[in-house]
Amino acid sequence: MAEGATHDGGCLCGKVRFRVIAPPLDSGYCHCRMCQRNSGAPVVAWAIFPTASFSWISGEPGLYASSDHAKRNFCASCGSYLVFTSAKFPAEVSVNTASFDDPKAFPPRKHIFVESRIAWFQTADNLPHHQGYGESGALDAND
Repeated sequence: MAEGATHDGGCLCGKVRFRVIAPPLDSGYCHCRMCQRNSGAPVVAWAIFPTASFSWISGEPGLYASSDHAKRNFCASCGSYLVFTSAKFPAEVSVNTASFDDPKAFPPRKHIFVESRIAWFQTADNLPHHQGYGESGALDAND
């Protein structure tokens, strides 16, 4: 994603919309049980952005505190899971990649929480696999 690019996204029914105005810091697939249960899927694709680059542009998202440090935003009308934030990483917001209008702009770079991967679910890629969050870092500008 080019510097200064704007990417919008939102929920299934269109009531809640958001915008990011910065390149992603990281991206990947999360296999944790919280994401599995929250999405009803074996894995959630996500992209992390600086918190200051993210804004809600329409609607009011619902909020669920899924742990003592984590919060998840969703559409209260259609139930779409949109955003994850953590007090452990206050400068970052993790956005559900599939909720972007153009999700192909944020290809996954790694797998995290693979210790919770459902045994029958396999991906056909050679991305790094990490216990827990693994290492995080800004994506190369050429990626």
